Amino acid sequence: MRKSLVAALATITSATAVLLAGPLQPANAASPFCNQSTPNNSILFYKSGSGEAGTGTLTNGRWQYKEALHLPTGYTHAAASRDSLVLYNTNTGAGETGTFTNGKYTRSETYDDFSKGWTFVEASGDSVIFYKNDGHGVTGTLKGGLYRESRVYDNFSSGWGTMAASCDTLVAAARHGSTEFPWSNVGYGTLSGGVYTHKGSIARDDFLGELTATKDSLLSWARVGGGLEFRVSKAVDGGGIAFRKIGTSGVWDKVGRTSDSLFFYKNDGTAWTSTLVNGNYTNVGTLPQVSSGWTLIEGGV
Repeated sequence: MRKSLVAALATITSATAVLLAGPLQPANAASPFCNQSTPNNSILFYKSGSGEAGTGTLTNGRWQYKEALHLPTGYTHAAASRDSLVLYNTNTGAGETGTFTNGKYTRSETYDDFSKGWTFVEASGDSVIFYKNDGHGVTGTLKGGLYRESRVYDNFSSGWGTMAASCDTLVAAARHGSTEFPWSNVGYGTLSGGVYTHKGSIARDDFLGELTATKDSLLSWARVGGGLEFRVSKAVDGGGIAFRKIGTSGVWDKVGRTSDSLFFYKNDGTAWTSTLVNGNYTNVGTLPQVSSGWTLIEGGV
């Protein structure tokens, strides 16, 4: 993910219906790391313009405040693993990492030489991926408060419009074509040990919208008329992707996650929490007195 590495990458000329080009790999057994490590219920709220931040825990859909922080301004992306958090500014290449457990963040390292322009930054239990719409990508480990690059890719498919990672599974979705031909596709695989391994893809005739993941499940939320339509799926061992509709709601601006919970947020401070475990979604309820204007909401897995 350093500038020198990314500058040397080859240009991709084809966009396939999979996340990473190449032969499919057989499904793995359940991730030992995910089975043997403690799920992360920490969640961060951040305002890019001021650097104001707050942390807490969200478990079983119940929120508990922990502390207020002041971070550098301008961060555009955040991703949290089982014990760590990375913050990144796509415009400048600045960033930082630290430990993030029990609702508390402690900075470990700062960076001023990350490559600029990454479109998505997503973390699984022990890993993180940086992706650009042109098909370039970098993966590495994110644990113990530290990021360590593992692999540079020049053969990701281009044009993915949303990504999310459970503890061991990365899923991406894209929409292609015109309004008359709104076909879309979903690519998925494992993101573990600092490496992404492609497992499969699904062609769809409707678009999933945005994706958010808990430790073992996915939520998709797409605009339909004046509201949002929701679907859920399991996401384990690099697969298990089978979305089913669960209902609709009014429009939310952001959906944050922790290992077992979701945080729905409107920019005016309206908030709602729920749980999503083993592919099963359950409403918990409204959360009053949430501050307005948070630009990033990111939790562990």
